[in-house]
Amino acid sequence: MSPLAWLRRLAVSFGIGTTSYIIMLGIMVVSIVYDRETEPVITLAFDTGRSIVSAFDSLVSGSHWGQVAVNHLRERVNMTHVVLSIPAVLVASLIIGVPLNKWLGGTRTALQRIIIALTSVPATVVLAVVLFSFNALVPDAYAALLRFADWVWQMSLNGLSASDDIVPGARKLTNAARQGFSGHHYVIMALCSMVASFLVNAIFALAANARREEPLPHEMA
Repeated sequence: MSPLAWLRRLAVSFGIGTTSYIIMLGIMVVSIVYDRETEPVITLAFDTGRSIVSAFDSLVSGSHWGQVAVNHLRERVNMTHVVLSIPAVLVASLIIGVPLNKWLGGTRTALQRIIIALTSVPATVVLAVVLFSFNALVPDAYAALLRFADWVWQMSLNGLSASDDIVPGARKLTNAARQGFSGHHYVIMALCSMVASFLVNAIFALAANARREEPLPHEMA
């Protein structure tokens, strides 16, 4: 595969990650401005996140490292935000990933591009859960990731606050977000969507190349 093809995949992945993060910020804004109206959705996300952790807890019962991972997931990760980020990743994968793959010269069919986009969503979730669960194995690297994610989150809030002259109430909204949101989980989910999208795209491309290079029956004779 040519370097240009890898650059295309990087561009698609970056577009998906950036767009999903913007949508996550939109979810945050809506949940603050329309807190009463969105309360059922937030409750559903909370219950879903708790169910996911409980399912993992049952799955790793009796495993020391499994219990360590699940306990960290339960105590240190805002699973509500993780669940709320999944629709953002899905939308970004479909409205950005599919057309970008086409516009930047992807040779796959429309159906294949949609399959890649849809596959990227569960891949993002799996990657995020693994990262959140087993960061105890690489604490220094994970701490650096958290610092970077927090920096991105704070820069996002600073940018939103600076738009107060254009968007009435932006500063008040930002203050509420600083007090009530651990937004670095949104950032990490967006980063996971970038990595997952790139990996899924690369795997599909490598599989397609392997099929094309496979000799035909008459060539093997």
